[in-house]
Amino acid sequence: MENTIGERLRTLRKERRLSLEKLAGKSGVALATLSRIENGKGSGTFKTHQRIAEAFGLSLPELYRDLRPQDHDATLVDPRTDEVEIFTYDEKASAVLLAKQLSGKQMLPQLVMLQPAGKTTLEQYPAGTERWVYCLEGEVSVTVGPASYRLGAEGTLYFKASLPHRFENLGAAAARLISVTSPITF
Repeated sequence: MENTIGERLRTLRKERRLSLEKLAGKSGVALATLSRIENGKGSGTFKTHQRIAEAFGLSLPELYRDLRPQDHDATLVDPRTDEVEIFTYDEKASAVLLAKQLSGKQMLPQLVMLQPAGKTTLEQYPAGTERWVYCLEGEVSVTVGPASYRLGAEGTLYFKASLPHRFENLGAAAARLISVTSPITF
């Protein structure tokens, strides 16, 4: 059993008789990044892990299977100074992942940012997945299944994320939400 994503990457690469150069070409991930991950000098990002998994013909859960999570008591993330992973829905909607090394985590904290008229795509996670949202600023409609909920600043909503759901900015100013999804699903 591998301890790190780097060890897992090296094992998979050698099993498939791929050089780092060939894996870089196949995945679109820079050779230097792959080398840093394999040598424990970096862990990569969610998007990097997705590309690596696709290059190996695996899903993300398969890539992470049997990894022993690193036991850190705390991990500090400062989105103003740290390199953070940003998921972009479109030019008016994005989410900043507020945790690192997600393969060992039980929940996914995000900062969702919606420009005026911005909305996320329709999302739906496996049964048993839950989501909590806290509106920091703005006015947002959260559609969950057939129902819609209106959130203003300091409003919260807890729902079953296995239902189709989306966030939409109803106001003339930007809206920001803290969202926590558990368990993490990819």
